[in-house]
Amino acid sequence: MAKQVILKRLTLTNFKGLRNVAIDFNGSVTTISGKNGTGKTTVIDGFNWLLFGKDSEGNSDTKFGIKTNDQSGAFIPHLEHEVSGTFEVTDTNTGETETKIFRRVLVEEWKEYVDRETGESREYLKGHHTNYYYNEMPLKTKTEYDLIIADVIPEAVFKVITNPSYFLTLHWQTQRDMLLQMAGEITDEQIIASDPKFGKLLELLQGKTLEGYQAKIKEDRAKIDADLQRIPTRIDEVTRNTPQELDFSALEQQLKTLQAKYDELDAAMTSTAEANRQAYEKKQGVQTKINNLRTKQQNILFAAQQKANGEAQQANAAHTAAERELSALDTSERQINATYDANKRRIEGDKQRAEERAQEYTKKQDEVRNKWFEVNAEVFTEGEGLICPLFKHGCADGQALQQYQADQITARKKFNEDKATRLQSINNEGKQLGDKIGEQQHEATRLKGELSELEQQHEKDLADIKTLREAAEQKKAQNPKQEARTVKGENLAEWVELQKSIDELQQQLQEDGSDNQQGDQTASLRQQRADVQKGIDAVKADLQKKEQIDKAQKRIEELNQQKKELQKAKAQLQGKEDLIADFERAKMGEVERRVNALFQFVKFKMYRQQIEDEKQVADCVCYIDGVRYADKNNAWKINAGLDVINTLCAFHKVNAPIFIDNAESVNEFIPVASQLITLVVTNGNFSVNNL
Repeated sequence: MAKQVILKRLTLTNFKGLRNVAIDFNGSVTTISGKNGTGKTTVIDGFNWLLFGKDSEGNSDTKFGIKTNDQSGAFIPHLEHEVSGTFEVTDTNTGETETKIFRRVLVEEWKEYVDRETGESREYLKGHHTNYYYNEMPLKTKTEYDLIIADVIPEAVFKVITNPSYFLTLHWQTQRDMLLQMAGEITDEQIIASDPKFGKLLELLQGKTLEGYQAKIKEDRAKIDADLQRIPTRIDEVTRNTPQELDFSALEQQLKTLQAKYDELDAAMTSTAEANRQAYEKKQGVQTKINNLRTKQQNILFAAQQKANGEAQQANAAHTAAERELSALDTSERQINATYDANKRRIEGDKQRAEERAQEYTKKQDEVRNKWFEVNAEVFTEGEGLICPLFKHGCADGQALQQYQADQITARKKFNEDKATRLQSINNEGKQLGDKIGEQQHEATRLKGELSELEQQHEKDLADIKTLREAAEQKKAQNPKQEARTVKGENLAEWVELQKSIDELQQQLQEDGSDNQQGDQTASLRQQRADVQKGIDAVKADLQKKEQIDKAQKRIEELNQQKKELQKAKAQLQGKEDLIADFERAKMGEVERRVNALFQFVKFKMYRQQIEDEKQVADCVCYIDGVRYADKNNAWKINAGLDVINTLCAFHKVNAPIFIDNAESVNEFIPVASQLITLVVTNGNFSVNNL
């Protein structure tokens, strides 16, 4: 449905200094003029607040002041701040018109309280709430109000079709998205169909998106470039690691000679191996006998030393016993002192707590005693007479007086009984407290005696320990410690005999030293064979260089061939990129053509060329007669905004009042289908003129 929204009347009450202003509008152009500060912009703010609870800059009513202030700048309390508007909404297809009246009221919430110091009644501002009306009927919630507003015109649409500067001051990406939405989607298939050369591109895509295919080309090219950069390095690395050419025929002959020498030495080592084994086994037998004899010597020497240690231990038995006694007495003394300290702390603590409880009970007993005196001092107070509540003098009713006197006697009796009961209860409580005081005092006395007994026992225990320690020290002094004698093998006959046998066997080993000649010969042969093996290994290493050289030459040929293939693949990718670039330029031209076809006066550049790589990237810049929007004067900017509004209104199928601030800078407005409300700065007072 296409709609035309006309503002017929706007009333502002106590809104930003406008106490009571009603403005009537016609359906074409209404001019509001006056000096700066007379309330022209306030009208725009009021219109926006009525619909959306915001000012013309999008601030909510919690962030801009809508209240009316006095001369000192303080807001005037107990005022309701109200804006109402009457709209005509016409279905341009059917011609049906509906009147809609909206009203928004900000109400202050005050609460009274009493000043504790002065006793005066005061009040404070507790908060605010907003009331909403549609066609003079109150609405329950803001949500209900907002839904009705949105049905007339959504807020997002309202902003771009009522303010000429709003759209062109949005972020370029937001502008671009909205323009592309109005121009309609331009598919890659449409551009491909426009030029036969793009048919190959369709084959290349194979169901992929252009962006995806372009990203794949970029990825492949980057990989090829990286591979091409690495090939020279790899060739250089292979060249540097390739060995120099050698006389490989001479090396093969040298290898045969060395291998024959190695076989000869190996056979000689095998012939001497058996002789070496027999000589070794003989020497091992003699050495085993020597080791057995030395073990016997050690056992003899150990037994003799153990005997000497036992003799010394027996001689020091009394000395050792005295030392053990002294150690045991030290332990006993520590235990006695620890037990004494623990018991003393316990008894002293119990005694202190008993004394403190006795003091607490005594304090409570004093309080009970004072309470008894207070209760005992209470006296029953009789009334002087029965007073008539109506005539304010002594009652003349005899029966009433008699009943009153009987009640007085009963009250006195009840008072005395209650007093006696309370005094008895207090006496009982005092007696109980006295018993508790006696118990705690008795307990404290008992603990004091227990503490005295503990100290006496402790002194006795320490004295006993002292007596025993003196006896033990005397015993220790009478039996001095003796050191065990050191036993030497030379002084033992059995040990000396064994040593003679050992000496004879060692002499035999020295005499058989000639048997080592074969072992020395084997070692010499082993060293010769090892030297020959080193020569063989060195020749083989040189022969292996021939294989390394062949592999290196083959690898360099492979790398050069790989380089040629990569360069060919890179050229193919470049051709694909050139085709895509042509395609993108064609698409960009079509996008700009469609967008600019929507407007009469303004043009949009939807792309810009980057300096660093000359690539066309997305953009959105408005031009007026070839000059950027930002560089034009205010009049041109306003008319450019009206041109944009015309297009937006056509797209959204709705026209709404257009507010033009600082309209005095424009000599002539371009034609618009919407209602115009112009705000003009003059030297006069606030006035409204419907042309």
